[in-house]
Amino acid sequence: MRAVFKYKNSGYYVILFILLISCKGYNIVISDSLNIKAKNSIEEYNFNEINLSNYRDSISFEMNKIINYSDVNMNVGCPEGLLGNFITDLSLLYIKKQIKNIAHIPDFCVLNNGGFRNSLNKGPVKIGDIYEIMPFDNYLVILELDGNKMEKLLEYVKERSFYNSSRKSGVPLSGIRMKISGDKISRCFINVKEFNSNNKYKILTTNYLANGGDGMNFLKDCPLIWNTQLLLRDVMIDYIRKIGDNNINLNAELDGRIQINQ
Repeated sequence: MRAVFKYKNSGYYVILFILLISCKGYNIVISDSLNIKAKNSIEEYNFNEINLSNYRDSISFEMNKIINYSDVNMNVGCPEGLLGNFITDLSLLYIKKQIKNIAHIPDFCVLNNGGFRNSLNKGPVKIGDIYEIMPFDNYLVILELDGNKMEKLLEYVKERSFYNSSRKSGVPLSGIRMKISGDKISRCFINVKEFNSNNKYKILTTNYLANGGDGMNFLKDCPLIWNTQLLLRDVMIDYIRKIGDNNINLNAELDGRIQINQ
């Protein structure tokens, strides 16, 4: 089959073979293109340079606000440290005051030294100092642990209590008191009651650890009791500021919450 097209303004014929027919049918593929020349008619805009100094000054002002004073230098430690004791204690106290449903109240708090990226120095405490300690957007959550998960957690704490050559050594915790004798846990109390593997316990921790971070894989499938939707960093800032408003300086001590007897 042949199709013939004639342009009216030309004395020539353009013959196009556009169709091939077979017993199996046919396919037609059409490809169009259009080229447009862009001339110097496009309107030009003059953009003023964004003045970042206003934002920088505002952020600098906020970060340099003094919200309290610390009476001691706080750093991570193993098997316990002043910084870890301070942050886990304030987190547990703060969240307990926020909870209206008694079934959500956590029994203890566990965090990780690897998440604390700076120390808290003696003297004035600024908002920027807290950001340096906790630069991550970690939320506080409450999980439920059965006896088996609790035993894995306690074993994890025991093992990390002997990591003396790493920043990740030691496990900051509040609400747990443990005695390690040799390679065994000889005594463990959750709050004021001795640990019972037949009970279920509620842990306050971060979403990072709840998802198995820092080797805590045993927490990944634990039921979520409550997502506080509060950043650990914001909780720290709010707590430190509030007690500062009441003329209470920051302080912490090593109280033997984890004891090791060789």
